[in-house]
Amino acid sequence: MNYFLALTDINEVKEAWWLYLIGIFVSLFIIGGALFFAYKAKQRAKELEMDGKTLKKVVITSISFSILPSIGIFIGVITMAGLLGIPLPWVRLSVLGALHYELMAVKIAADGVSVASLTIQNFVTISFVMTIAIIWGALFALFFFKKYQKSIVDKADVKNKKGFANLLFQSVFIGLIAAFFGDAFAKIFNYETEEIVDGVFTGVTTNNPTIVPVVVFVSAFIIMAGFDYLIKHKNVKWLEYFQLSLSMILAMTIAVLLGLGGIY
Repeated sequence: MNYFLALTDINEVKEAWWLYLIGIFVSLFIIGGALFFAYKAKQRAKELEMDGKTLKKVVITSISFSILPSIGIFIGVITMAGLLGIPLPWVRLSVLGALHYELMAVKIAADGVSVASLTIQNFVTISFVMTIAIIWGALFALFFFKKYQKSIVDKADVKNKKGFANLLFQSVFIGLIAAFFGDAFAKIFNYETEEIVDGVFTGVTTNNPTIVPVVVFVSAFIIMAGFDYLIKHKNVKWLEYFQLSLSMILAMTIAVLLGLGGIY
């Protein structure tokens, strides 16, 4: 604590060498864990005498769902680096979590804070929200999921017609999508932004409705549907491994092009 109090420059904290060291340690730990479980999976596949084509398909799918979405994660790190520096977003987005949650957490915790007005206290608050606030899901899974699975999931996922597992999970997914679309749609009518002068919030808010979130949302939907059509009707099977990732990247590209065209 005395170490933080002795610092007067926020850049000394958010770009501290020990934060970079933590980032390196976390990254090596995750990579090591992934390699360990990949090795164990390969051994188990040999024991089960799994077909080589099946294994190849699994590897290709795993790689595509790891590398391509990481492009969006990398963009998120760059987005948050301007305010928080590189180490904290790097560490946070390297482990369990989601980009949309981290951006939302930063937005809530950093309300009224700009790069020029960021203090050490603000940085600590944002770090707390981005880390401690999301840890409970992992702890629940670690200590209680087995019991939860036996009492809820296994009863829902039965082979007869009374099972409602598919309906349950599809409803949750549709609800999640509806929530994001509702937020994007609401910005067409009301989107308050705070005025910034010389890198500092002035306290003046203005209403700047925008159609960009809806355009991006609908674009991603259309792109995904187009990929789905090519896979099912044109037999472009390789797209099956990349359609989600490519939809994300192309939708983000549309947002960038709109911004370059002066549409925000």
